[in-house]
Amino acid sequence: MTLEKLASAIQNNVIGGLRGATVNLPFTIEQIEDSIVNERMQIIKEYAAKNIIPINDLTYSIRCIEIDCESLDRCPCKEEALPLLKHFEIPQIFTEFGANGIEFVGSTDGRFKYKVYTNNAWQNHRNKRRGADKPYVWIDTTPNKNNRLDGFIFNCPSALDMLLVRLIPKDVRQIDYTCCSDEEQHNISFIDNEIERRLTEKFMRWYRQAVPPITPNDQTVK
Repeated sequence: MTLEKLASAIQNNVIGGLRGATVNLPFTIEQIEDSIVNERMQIIKEYAAKNIIPINDLTYSIRCIEIDCESLDRCPCKEEALPLLKHFEIPQIFTEFGANGIEFVGSTDGRFKYKVYTNNAWQNHRNKRRGADKPYVWIDTTPNKNNRLDGFIFNCPSALDMLLVRLIPKDVRQIDYTCCSDEEQHNISFIDNEIERRLTEKFMRWYRQAVPPITPNDQTVK
């Protein structure tokens, strides 16, 4: 289910579990969605540490990553900026999976895949004996001012204006591109059930601890 549906399911579970009590939930759908994102990251890290997580169940495809031009220093206030390069932005990714954090960057038809670097090794690509003149990509894994990641394309084909990217996002809410409908934004996996179970238990436990029990009125002043 999508993030919104999962948040609604958790909210309904909590209300149903507190049936018979006066329920005035002190948390909103937006707070539940924030908790879902955090719990998802925690679960993924737990299962990744055990090496039992299906990578394909976490991957999302974005087929309309727009390309613009940007300098590597990304500082327009400098008098002598570096030359402009083909540039794009993507959601933040799980770096714990190494190369699998970004499975594919290339043409929108999926025919041409570019070499992707997420470290300083991209600086040595031009010295390779083979493939030095082919397109390659460097992803800066430090979030930018838009809270996303910058990508730069070297040896970029002049006609290229859009990319296909397959990645494992930290926050699925960042997959907010016009080419992604609500149905396309969700990759069904067992993690949804785990998130729903854990957060339902956490919210109910928190609610019961935060709300004092109802006691009978014995008509005395305390």
